[in-house]
This record gives sequence, structure tokens and C-alpha cells, in this order.
Amino acid sequence: MNEPVLVGIKIPYNLQIINGKNIFKKDINEFIIPSSITKLGDHCFRYCSTLTSINIPSSINELGNYCFQECSSLTSINIPSSVSELGDYCFNECSKLESINIPTSISELGNCCFKYCSSLTSINIPTSITSFRDGCFYECGCEEELKKNETIPRICFDRGW
Repeated sequence: MNEPVLVGIKIPYNLQIINGKNIFKKDINEFIIPSSITKLGDHCFRYCSTLTSINIPSSINELGNYCFQECSSLTSINIPSSVSELGDYCFNECSKLESINIPTSISELGNCCFKYCSSLTSINIPTSITSFRDGCFYECGCEEELKKNETIPRICFDRGW
């Protein structure tokens, strides 16, 4: 039986915050975020396992807790310099995420932010990051390379909570 699958969606321009429960666990390949959105809330794209592409506009200033957790098809993402906060478990278990550019606007990485990002081989750590939370790089693909950076606390490589 061939059931229809949602492959793309464009949300209305009058939304201010995306409520993750509206798209929770949906099969979404691509998502277009209008510039009227200022925050991607907690659990926003959590479990969107087929999400391969997303463009985050410069109107976004926060990526909430668990925002992209288990987006297992996401290979790269561009975080604009308007974002000042990456929530706890933000990219946890994004197993195909290969590279990420963290802008200097971010000063803190949430708990387990990149935990289990096993394919992550390219990540820049700007000097603007002054707070690294527990387990933020646990079992990520660039863990060994990051351990060479003495400014990154050892708690980043622990399992976290």
C-alpha cells in the first residue's frame, strides 16, 4: 500500500515560534523556515530521521533543547551568526552530520550537544565558547582531535547525563 509521505513543508509567515509537537516524528526531507521565525523551540525537529536539508535564516537566535536530536539523515547544517544558544542535546545522535561551523556568537554548548555524532569530522570551536557542558562531544567523530585542544574541558568527553 502506497501511503503519501510528507517530503517538504513551508510554514506560515506569521508564526513566531515553531512548536515541535506539530512536526514531532514526521517524515520531512526539507524544511523552509520563513524569516519571521526567531526561535526553533525544544524538540522542534527531534526524530525527523529523513530530514536531509534545512536552511536556518538569520532571524533565528536560539536552537532549543533536543532541537535536531536523532535527525539521522542530516549531513551538514549552517548555523547563522544570529544564533546565541545551542540547547542541551541539540544535535545529539545526528549520526550522519559530517561538518558544522559554530559561529562566534555562541558562548555555550549545551549538555550532550554533539553526543553520538559519529560522522562529525569537521567542527570549528571558536574562542567565544567559554562554557562547555557535560558530554557535549562524547563519542563524536572528531573526539580524538578535540581532546588535543587543552581549552576544552575533559567533561565534554564524558558520557554526560
